[in-house]
Amino acid sequence: MIPVVAMRLLAAAGLAAMLGWGCASDTPRDKTRLTVGMRFEYPTPNELIVQPTLGHKAITSQLLLPLMGEETDFREGPPSWRSALAETWEFSEDRLVLTVRLRPDAVWSDGEPLTADDVRFTWQAQTDPDVAWILSYAKETITDVEVVDERTVRFHFSRASPTQLADVAPEAVLPRHAWGQRPFSDWRSDPGWFFEHLVASGPFVLEDRTPGRELVLGRNPDYFEADLPRLERVVLRTAADGAMLTTQLLAGELDVVTGISATDAERVEGRPDLRLHAYSNRQYTFVSWNTGRSWFTDAATRRALAMAIDRHAIVDTVWRGYARVGSSPILSDVWAHAPNLEAWPHDPEAARVALGEAGWSDSDGDGILERDGAPFRFELATFAGAAARWDAMQMIQADLRAVGIDAQPRRFDPSALLPRMLGNDFDAVVSGLAIDTSLDLHPTFHSESIGGGHNYAAYANPEVDALIASFANRLDPLDGLEDLHRLQRILHDDQPMLVLWEALTLAAFNEELESVAPNALSPLANLEEWAWR
Repeated sequence: MIPVVAMRLLAAAGLAAMLGWGCASDTPRDKTRLTVGMRFEYPTPNELIVQPTLGHKAITSQLLLPLMGEETDFREGPPSWRSALAETWEFSEDRLVLTVRLRPDAVWSDGEPLTADDVRFTWQAQTDPDVAWILSYAKETITDVEVVDERTVRFHFSRASPTQLADVAPEAVLPRHAWGQRPFSDWRSDPGWFFEHLVASGPFVLEDRTPGRELVLGRNPDYFEADLPRLERVVLRTAADGAMLTTQLLAGELDVVTGISATDAERVEGRPDLRLHAYSNRQYTFVSWNTGRSWFTDAATRRALAMAIDRHAIVDTVWRGYARVGSSPILSDVWAHAPNLEAWPHDPEAARVALGEAGWSDSDGDGILERDGAPFRFELATFAGAAARWDAMQMIQADLRAVGIDAQPRRFDPSALLPRMLGNDFDAVVSGLAIDTSLDLHPTFHSESIGGGHNYAAYANPEVDALIASFANRLDPLDGLEDLHRLQRILHDDQPMLVLWEALTLAAFNEELESVAPNALSPLANLEEWAWR
């Protein structure tokens, strides 16, 4: 008699043979080419005129390099930086001047040298009001970018701060000789123009594109690392939803898929020809309560909302073990996360008591609480296409309804919802953010960022403002650790933003690939090193 386990192995082997898993194909694999599935929109290679996303940044970083690249060591302490276009960098004794020396072998893909003039041009574009880059606030302390010689540039600062390298380093250096032909005032009028005038400094050049469907990256023969990339061509494909990409992966049409959902992960886990890679990222998903709306003006009500929502059930149901409940906008595996900071527990009875103490009651007996004659009924918005958030919102709606609150989920196109978020013109919204590992919380929680940065909640707290400023004025971020711990505890009590979960990112790739190492900073990290065995 054949043991049951052996029978299962034989059955699996037979199924693999029928489906071609692990078997030699009749058609030899082209080991110079790779096809990657990922969700992205790429209307322009100019990152200064688009809403920043992880996908857009991941693609642009293959074409246009920054001065320095951030390392992934932000779990152990403040992040460090590695060389990219910058060969060396050094601060003056008072830290008001940063001298950067460029690599002598860095050139543009059209053969033009990459020089200090490109670095100055990039800063001018980043700070020009006509370009209106959404992250221009990061350059506010840079008073000038001085061209010393062709390979040397000096950044002058109005003050020293712990974020100076982060303020200088991570954005792509732009080609002055190619993009300087177009006035800054015209940059936003024709995003596609930059494709027609794209030259690369990174490991790849853009060979071809089909808008909304596919980008083809080719090996840059002028890249300063002579042995890289290892692949001649990488095809990036997108689709309307992630499930479609997973289906294409399972059918052998794709070699790698990034950003797989927890549900789709189950489809991948049993495949012997595929590997599933789960890794921490810098992102968290949250509900932002607009404190300018009457329902959310007081912290007591917002705390009650936190207790009414069963975040553990959401994580278990929607993420199936690939996420954890969040407690802070500084993620739990980041060096500055406040110790012993526990997420508000799911406690509907305590939520009902807290709501009553905050002045909410069901005086007309219709099951919906009121305060000052206004029912606790509001729109809960999110972006269309965010399946996990939409599923979670159905659970949030049920949890809040159980304590007498009527949340009405709605989905909107990003072009419609994002302006409302930036203008604080919404009730409550479910969205996500990637933390700035320099831990500058000014854009998200400082009162000066209301109607501007990511302070969607229109949150204002003088002590929070003071703590953010205190941390920003410390040269060593470690000296500001107590500020950050105190800040997180205030946000935990005030609850302008309810952190729902910190999800792992899931990627699947053909098991014959090597050196594939997506990380928290990019799903295409070290793409130049990916190769077939």
